Amino acid sequence: MRLISPLLKHVVYPGLSRSGYLRRLTNAGPAVVTYHGVLPRGFPLHDPLLHDHLVSTDAFIRQMRLLKSRYNVISPEQFLLWAEGHLKLPSRSVLLTCDDGLGNTLSDMLPILQHFGFTCLFFVTGASAGGASAMLWFEQLYIWLLRAKNEVSIHLPSLPSVRVGCRPKQIHSAWVELTKQLSAFDTGSRVQMLEDVRIQIGISKDWQSEYSQSRTLRSRFFMLNVQELRKLQEAGMTIGAHTMSHPMLSQTSEELAFKEIADSKSRLELALGLPIWALAFPFGNRGTVTIREQALAKRAGFKSAFMSVEEGSSKNKFAVPRIHVSLKTTLAEVDAHLSGFYRSLRDKFTAPMTA
Repeated sequence: MRLISPLLKHVVYPGLSRSGYLRRLTNAGPAVVTYHGVLPRGFPLHDPLLHDHLVSTDAFIRQMRLLKSRYNVISPEQFLLWAEGHLKLPSRSVLLTCDDGLGNTLSDMLPILQHFGFTCLFFVTGASAGGASAMLWFEQLYIWLLRAKNEVSIHLPSLPSVRVGCRPKQIHSAWVELTKQLSAFDTGSRVQMLEDVRIQIGISKDWQSEYSQSRTLRSRFFMLNVQELRKLQEAGMTIGAHTMSHPMLSQTSEELAFKEIADSKSRLELALGLPIWALAFPFGNRGTVTIREQALAKRAGFKSAFMSVEEGSSKNKFAVPRIHVSLKTTLAEVDAHLSGFYRSLRDKFTAPMTA
């Protein structure tokens, strides 16, 4: 059964939301929502797939109004106390989180959160502990594939070749495969291989200049640096780790996966001077997070680790499910997820993820 169907999205969810039915439902634990940032008004959506994981500014404001009127937004610290059995939360509690630490979280997202009096748990990579801003490597890769003028085969040493077609689905499929392959390598080796990919596709060496010189594009694609990260912290937001370089952890060796997880914690703690207790798994679904990664997060000293989708269990502190809000998510759909209606319906047809 395909749950996110047009009927559910545009008829059932809105009807249940308007009727008040969703407000009568209660979850066993707090609902956790995850964002990846907001797009400023007027941002050009030349390729919606590239920006699908973000939300528009106007949609984000409407969603915050929904939370303010119908739910109880809790702080990350309250969530931790609840997870450790030290605090009872009110019904319909919601924790806000945001992954990747893109520049727009500071310039566009933070003012809205402050307006509503909400705090948020921001998950950032180890790159944000440095003084220079950088782009996410897998987004760079996607941009390159979109710019390929003709079909091309990518050949990397000791790896299967990957054919890149011209259609959107073919590009996305090639991107997924290349991301899996490149995730298996440490950062230094990956950088070298990405340079090889860039040359094979035919992307100019100075391709990034248009992104770094445009305030809007920089806000969308560049991650926060340590000075900007401290501004989030000073505004009362909580910082969590998102590994050092955002690989698909399930594709890496155990040694490299642990290094990605543990080093992000220690590096952010050194830069910010505060304990980092929460980890968000990159990509965060069944295909990228296994029992091994959950155990490694615990071993690294984290107190909680989060998935990126509603897979996992609120009873497992190292596979906390989250509601992923994207560009196409409707307000009624958000309400259906927050209330637990979607999850209860889905669980009737799928087996739960075990610890």
